[in-house]
Amino acid sequence: MHLPSAEKTAAAYLLSQGSKLKGRSTRKIASDAYTTPATLVRLGQRLGYEGWTDFFEAFLEEREYLERHFQNVDANRPFSPGDSQTAVANKIAALYTESISDTMSLINYEVLEQAVKCMLRSRNILIMALSISLDCTWLFKRNMQRLQKNVLIETSNAEQLCTAMAATPDDCVIMVTYSGSPTKILEEAQILHNNHVPIILLTGLGENSVRPLADYVLDITTRERLYSKIGNFSTEVSVHLLLDILYSCYFAADYEQNWKTRLTVAKEMEKYRSSRNEIMREQ
Repeated sequence: MHLPSAEKTAAAYLLSQGSKLKGRSTRKIASDAYTTPATLVRLGQRLGYEGWTDFFEAFLEEREYLERHFQNVDANRPFSPGDSQTAVANKIAALYTESISDTMSLINYEVLEQAVKCMLRSRNILIMALSISLDCTWLFKRNMQRLQKNVLIETSNAEQLCTAMAATPDDCVIMVTYSGSPTKILEEAQILHNNHVPIILLTGLGENSVRPLADYVLDITTRERLYSKIGNFSTEVSVHLLLDILYSCYFAADYEQNWKTRLTVAKEMEKYRSSRNEIMREQ
């Protein structure tokens, strides 16, 4: 952003100090940054907040999140040129561990509970996602269908839009978008919101256009840039984890019945599978 000189100086100081500013008064921060409290207020307002206090709370929350995990691995370039295969393998494993830990730190359990209740009362669960996010949802569909819950995934953008238009308040939609910026996803979310169709949104931290349209928001670990990265390792782990948690909480809501249903369906679908491995062999 283009900032006036005084606000630019204040912003640079805030970025350099990060979460170390927690507990300091506005006057103390202004003094240390060689500026005035009024400048801090204007900076907060310029960034879309009512003033300094709500901006400072949001700033500290974000800085503490960024500093809490991923101290030993870069989500965009988790391994380096010249690393041995052993080093690469262990760094990817470390990235997975960090991504899981980070995702769990972001979960709002009240929102999770309400999202699962929404799934339980829905007639159908519809999946809205694009590209890699869409790829992550297929195992969720497979698991849910083995509980005989109808889950619909459309791979075509046009068909997704058509499905969104046909959805009713008796359905629910799980929408997955890391950035929350694709035009197609926003268009679908607006249609669903206008038609009072509940949306469970899995998305990256920070404000985006889709968040205000969703009924329940679960945060994806947010460490990767949009394209300058070796792979989507961290995002995919986070999305898979959140979908597995949604499935498992749905399962647990009627554990015994879902266990019976899953066994019945699995026996029929996998009756020709066998193994000589004692661990895998069915009793």
